[in-house]
Amino acid sequence: MNQPKQPGELRYPSLFTPLKIGNITIRNRLMQTAHAKGFASADGLTNDRDIHYQAERAKGGIGLIVTGARHVHPQSTGPNRSLARGNRHEMIERDAEMVRAVHSFGGRIFAQLIHFGPQGRSGALDDYRVLVGPSTMKSPAYNEWAREITKAEMDEVSDHFALAACNARAAGFDGVELHYSHGYLHQQFLSFVYNKRTDEYGGSLDNIVRFPIETMQRVRDAVGPDFVVGIRVSLDECTVDGMHADTAIQMTRKMVETGLIDYVSATAGTYAAHADQIPPGDYPENWLVEDGARLRAALREISDIPVFIVGHIVDPDKAEALVAEGATDMVAMTRSQIADPQFCNKLLEGREDEITHCIRCNQACIARLMAGNAISCVVNPAAGREQRFGLHTLQAAGQPGSWLVVGGGPAGMKAALTLRQRGHQVTLVERAAQLGGQTLLAAQLPRRQKFGFIARDLERQLRKAGVEICLNTAMDAEAIIGAGADGVILATGSIPLKTAFTSTRPALDRVPGTEQDNVHSVIEALQAPERLGKRVVLFDEDGGRYALGTAEFLLDRGHEVHLVSRFTALAPNLALTLDLPVNYRHVFAKGLRYTLNSWVRRIDGGRAQLLNLFTDEDSELLEADSFIIAAGHQPDDALYRQLQGRIERLYCIGDANLPRPLQDSLYEGMLAGRELLDDPARFIEQGELEGFGADWHTAMGATGS
Repeated sequence: MNQPKQPGELRYPSLFTPLKIGNITIRNRLMQTAHAKGFASADGLTNDRDIHYQAERAKGGIGLIVTGARHVHPQSTGPNRSLARGNRHEMIERDAEMVRAVHSFGGRIFAQLIHFGPQGRSGALDDYRVLVGPSTMKSPAYNEWAREITKAEMDEVSDHFALAACNARAAGFDGVELHYSHGYLHQQFLSFVYNKRTDEYGGSLDNIVRFPIETMQRVRDAVGPDFVVGIRVSLDECTVDGMHADTAIQMTRKMVETGLIDYVSATAGTYAAHADQIPPGDYPENWLVEDGARLRAALREISDIPVFIVGHIVDPDKAEALVAEGATDMVAMTRSQIADPQFCNKLLEGREDEITHCIRCNQACIARLMAGNAISCVVNPAAGREQRFGLHTLQAAGQPGSWLVVGGGPAGMKAALTLRQRGHQVTLVERAAQLGGQTLLAAQLPRRQKFGFIARDLERQLRKAGVEICLNTAMDAEAIIGAGADGVILATGSIPLKTAFTSTRPALDRVPGTEQDNVHSVIEALQAPERLGKRVVLFDEDGGRYALGTAEFLLDRGHEVHLVSRFTALAPNLALTLDLPVNYRHVFAKGLRYTLNSWVRRIDGGRAQLLNLFTDEDSELLEADSFIIAAGHQPDDALYRQLQGRIERLYCIGDANLPRPLQDSLYEGMLAGRELLDDPARFIEQGELEGFGADWHTAMGATGS
């Protein structure tokens, strides 16, 4: 017997034990579940962007990858063009290249197959397609009507699943996964909430599994006994009167008893509980694993097929315990490996201190997808852009030199790390006692503790890489010039505005009264909440956690908070990041009062006169001890303006350049570290990454066939 050689094999022996599924063996128990990426928007076909994305994670040591869902039938539509079409013959050649890329780095890959049913949009493509469901219903996704699918159409759908599975097998995939969860067509048949049929496909457990089993049978007949076929099921619909784990386990047993499938992947949620599909950081870690363990135990009574589990599993020690205790056979850590494609290798090689952790913000992954863009990652700007910025593209500096980075927020830290990784000598100067900038304040907000990973991860990586870090150090223009660095990057952040300017009334630069001592910025409120009185009015021009999180932060400290929003809904931007429902539950339970469609006309002492933004008429007059303005920041760029023309290689990045979302700042820090800020080719033109035929093999250093 071979002795373990790698540190990870000693610390995580169960995670790094191979797993046999059907006729294949997977090298470890870590996987990335199917997740839509928005890479196929041009023509619905696998392309270089997807190939490089998957190859990067296979190279990073992952055991199993499941592709994003691919449509099996022309009638299946998503929210837009972002998903691939698995039923098209042209996919075979494209997918074969992706499979080769994953296999060349030792990974395994399954293709997930789907019919969206009622969760698509009839006008998502260049024509109009009728939505269908188990029963006539209105979709919770886009509020469109879907009609009841006929038996003939059901048979056609099953045939198309079989066709797509045959295409996947021809492309060399290791298996297929039938998507029976999250509110799509087959899951709705498995739901007593949505399946109201009175024929043999509704009304009882035996009936609701009939159509999913028929599809499984068609697929198995088409691909034969020696090809892996699995299903993904929702253990909990997470809705009032929806199906919960006890019933879901019984339902899944009936499908497994057929002997048609080789594994079960367990998840949760539907489109009526979208956040439960991709939980934000507000959810507790490991929230679904107990039900997953019960499912595995129940299935072990009838079969030895493996069970995969998700549920905000982020700690490798917990993942190891789950496998060791028999709670699951494989652990899905999907967003962890979006954030760090080398996650598995770092665990295996004992380099946990180099891991870049997912902060569960959903801002650059699912939020970008829901806005019609390809996914990326706040903490990993290379995600989805691996052709341009993957690990294999980081080139050593042609002429290593000395760089000075002023400002230790996320942009400055990312720039300093990237410069050092390329061989430069780097000094990072921060005037505060800690690195991290405003992310340290964000981490103070309720259920936002994971934002603390940004500063902790980057600081560990900076120190390990050999960057000189100077805290509690302020530098003026003369000191910066005197340092004599070959290049200077200014990442001096931003200053909150207290003018109460709102884009809904752009002619007014400052609301009268905002200069009073009892008017505070969000930053001031978080840094010194003791300065605030009992009654607080918060003016929200942000529409997200910056304002709503501050309101809850103060509610937790006993303040009475009235939020005034210029938006038509409370914190509407949280709809894209899926944390709106959970935050509503918390702030409503804690007594938040709010007024929508309104702004402040003036503040006079302890009174704020509101106005209705649609009529411009005075409305409420609110009395408070303190007022907080959540209405943006201005660049802290004084140093940059003083140094322009005096230093040849001078760059201004992050909020000091222009206050923007966190993902923009980290991306700009990466560009600065690669010395691409003034490169005309730094822009990624539309469709540039989505061709086919790029040489991933040579570029990424593949050794396999």
